[in-house]
Amino acid sequence: MNLTDDDVQMAVHDFFTPALLLEFIDLPDLVARIKWGERQFDEGGGAHSVRRLDDELNAGCLTHWSAAPGGFRYRIEAPGGTRSGFMAWYELHRRVNAGLTPVRYGALRAAVESVVAHDAANLTCPIPFRTLEAWGVQWVRRACELAREAAAALEAICPPVKAQPALF
Repeated sequence: MNLTDDDVQMAVHDFFTPALLLEFIDLPDLVARIKWGERQFDEGGGAHSVRRLDDELNAGCLTHWSAAPGGFRYRIEAPGGTRSGFMAWYELHRRVNAGLTPVRYGALRAAVESVVAHDAANLTCPIPFRTLEAWGVQWVRRACELAREAAAALEAICPPVKAQPALF
C-alpha cells in the first residue's frame, strides 16, 4: 500500500532532530542535500527505525527509513498492512520550507546553538554548587529546558500529524 499524507508528514517530522533540521535548511542546493542525505544513512548503517509514540498516528507501529538514490524509502508496519513509498530530497526540502518562516528559523538556530553551547560548557570541576548532586540537577534541568525549546522550533517547522499549537 502507498503512504498516506499523514505518513509522509510523520516521515518528515520524525527524520529530523533539531540540529539535523538546521543543517538541512542551511544546505545551498539539491546536490548538497543529496550528499547530506547519503551521509545520514552511511552513518546510521543504511537504515533508521523508530516506533511511533502512544499519542501519535498508528501508535506503537514500527517505521523504517532506508537509503535510496536521490532520497529515501519510508515504510510503516501498520495493523492494516505495510505502507511504503519513496521520498526525494527535493520533496523533503519543499515540505520543510512550507513551514519555515524567518522567526521559526531564528528560534531553531538559537535553540540549537544554545544546546551546543550548554553541552560544550559541561565542566567536571570545579563546580559552582555545594554538592555534585546539586550541580547535576541544575545541569539536567537547563539541558531539558533547552531541548524543549529546540523541539518546539522543530515542531513549528515540521509539525507532527497531531500538531500542538505553534508557540511562535
